[in-house]
Amino acid sequence: MTTLELYNIALSVLDKEITQTQLDSTTPIKEVRLCNRYYPLAVLKAIREFDWSFLIVRIEGLVGTFSEEGYMGFSYEYTLPEDLFKVVWAFSEFPYEVVGGKLYCSEEDPVVYGIMKTLPETGVPEDFYELIAYTLAYQIAPLLAPEGKLDQIALQKYTWALSGLISAECHNNSREVVDG
Repeated sequence: MTTLELYNIALSVLDKEITQTQLDSTTPIKEVRLCNRYYPLAVLKAIREFDWSFLIVRIEGLVGTFSEEGYMGFSYEYTLPEDLFKVVWAFSEFPYEVVGGKLYCSEEDPVVYGIMKTLPETGVPEDFYELIAYTLAYQIAPLLAPEGKLDQIALQKYTWALSGLISAECHNNSREVVDG
């Protein structure tokens, strides 16, 4: 989905629309400025809602430091990537803690999966972008239509889209660990 398409889905809740020329303008109109400003927050809100299988990646290249005294009761401290949104799970039977951008555990080479703050370029379903669009609509509705109740319509559309995505995730994905 293009940025223009996503913004227009959000703006359609407010009975507004923009063009590619308006989106690309060096002096954008209010609708474009608001969409640009709130889009990153809308993405984070949508990511936060669920451990979306299409966003989970293996965290590669973790470099750990060992301490006999330990870190928070663990032997190893690993610095997590700056653009990591959250650790989803660590495959293995080991306890761990995530604090301040660090993973603490007693494993020398942990296998860790997480969700990044940046969306991947492929593999994201269209209806996830729809969820982002309705999040965006909810955030900008009071700013573009302060006298209306359009934010409630955006919230209803968001809730509907979220429930559909979670249902699809729960019914269509295996969470079984497969070696190899």
